[in-house]
Amino acid sequence: MRIMREIKFRGKNKEIGWVYGQLAYDINGNAYIIQEVELDASYGIEETMLFATMWYRVDKETVGQYTGLKDKNGKEIYERDIVKVFSDGRWITGKVIYEHCGFIVDITNNKDLTFGREGIIEKFIEVCGNIYDNPELLEKEE
Repeated sequence: MRIMREIKFRGKNKEIGWVYGQLAYDINGNAYIIQEVELDASYGIEETMLFATMWYRVDKETVGQYTGLKDKNGKEIYERDIVKVFSDGRWITGKVIYEHCGFIVDITNNKDLTFGREGIIEKFIEVCGNIYDNPELLEKEE
């Protein structure tokens, strides 16, 4: 049985903050998060089109993809989140990055942790912020 993960993104809008949905870019390179679409088949099934009905322009530097996993509290884990990972008997802080075709937790002592099975993640990882709103959480641990 193949399990598919939900593909979605988040980005920060200047007026309302974080928005979640599908990612799109316009011809000028501006990033948008689309939250709602409408199907228009008025010209026949061969010319069915999707139209974005609710979207927000976001800072493209803040766009991050959903990993498909949730932390121990049920919170969705996104690229560039700051997380605490329970490893070697202690909690270690790192950031979620996409590298080598997968998501990993980049921690300060260069020992990257690869995302594993969902059940393990749910018990041993907790989202505590993100690199845009809480950069101080990544300060070097003593």
